[in-house]
Amino acid sequence: MRALQVVIAATIIVAASPARAVPAFARKYGTSCTTCHTIFPKLAPFGEAFRRNGFRFPGVDRDYIKQDAITLRRSGADETATLPAQVPLALGFKGQTTFHPDKDSSGGRADNGAAVNGADAIAEGNLWGAGSFSEKATFFAELVVSSHGEVELENAQVHLNDLIGPAHAVNLRIGRGSSTVSSFGPHSTYLGDGLVVSTPVTALNGATSDSWNIGGHYNGVEVSGVLAAGRAAYNIGWNAGSNRDARDSEDVYGHVGVKFGGMRFDGEGNGRTANGERPWEETAITLDAFAYHSRSSVSFAGATDGDPEVLLQDTANVVGGAIRAQWGSLELNSGLYVERHLHAQGDGTSARALAHYDELSYVVAPWVVPAVRFELTQLRPDQACGGGGGACPRVTDARIMPGIALLPYPNLKFVVAALFESASGAPPGGWESVGGFATGAGPDFEFQNISITGAFAF
Repeated sequence: MRALQVVIAATIIVAASPARAVPAFARKYGTSCTTCHTIFPKLAPFGEAFRRNGFRFPGVDRDYIKQDAITLRRSGADETATLPAQVPLALGFKGQTTFHPDKDSSGGRADNGAAVNGADAIAEGNLWGAGSFSEKATFFAELVVSSHGEVELENAQVHLNDLIGPAHAVNLRIGRGSSTVSSFGPHSTYLGDGLVVSTPVTALNGATSDSWNIGGHYNGVEVSGVLAAGRAAYNIGWNAGSNRDARDSEDVYGHVGVKFGGMRFDGEGNGRTANGERPWEETAITLDAFAYHSRSSVSFAGATDGDPEVLLQDTANVVGGAIRAQWGSLELNSGLYVERHLHAQGDGTSARALAHYDELSYVVAPWVVPAVRFELTQLRPDQACGGGGGACPRVTDARIMPGIALLPYPNLKFVVAALFESASGAPPGGWESVGGFATGAGPDFEFQNISITGAFAF
């Protein structure tokens, strides 16, 4: 069995053509980045298994490592503590230039009527660190610096894998990162920033402090694993969430996923892609479900100028699900979740939200992927409107993004996408925090912009 695993992994590596993921991993294993990716950061099936295994190859991880390591301590045959001989760092940069064919659209007016906005052509830099402490212990970190001066530590994680039971059954992640609410990587998308659309409800309602959302990066712990012969995956997590001041940490979440067909969740055994020369292809259906409970403190501006800020304790409960259907190079992702917040507005009243997303893509070639993405955000405050007795009407924002992802060079990508948007009304904080611009007073659909996003890494 071990020999078969080595052959399968080696076949995928040799068949893959150059691209980029976190280059520190490419250096560690001496392989191209399409071993794990199509057009980064979108993950292929093997890349999803690598991520889910705590950034380790299926089988015996050390069999594939090509980078020199310094032995620190020998604890046993499978647990030799090591230090990478080279510092395992990588750098990346990305940004976006926006064009407004209609300068009178909501998006054009948000950019002061500019036809071309290149202020964020290079908007941020990323510093990644990734590697192994031993066969079963790994680490991953990411520091983000914006061109406007903000610095954010998005990820800083230690993964302790294969703690008890069969391989991949029980793993522990400690540190800072996103909460796992999907069987797939958080950025495993061609057109969006995240696969699962985020809904910062308190920000939509005008909060002045950070807004909790299911896609945020928080400090905590997560237990994960793969069961049922590699066809079921689970995640259970606890984290500190988002708070304006010091509070008890009580955010908890859970996720389960089931996959039919294609490569196993852990990449082990006989489950693998059918065509080694097209490692992104498989025929499979994956079903996901998750639940999340959060309690966060959030601030709003006072009712009038000069009033002190209003500090509220908001409790949110979320349930959702998703499906990914793959047929060769064609892939459809669809998901939906609903949120209920107890204190999501400055007056202390509650609110409900619904978020939905779809993304359809087709890999024409490893360097050309057309796609279309749809996102829907609904928000309904549970408060009286204008002194009346009825609940406020819900406001809705729909966004359609057709585009194409291109990889002209292994570590350089471009995404060209258009944004069409329709809104019925707008929340107090506007739609900007979910990527929208509409005021709800314009035509059914507005042609907001065409964006060219670029990214490179080394």
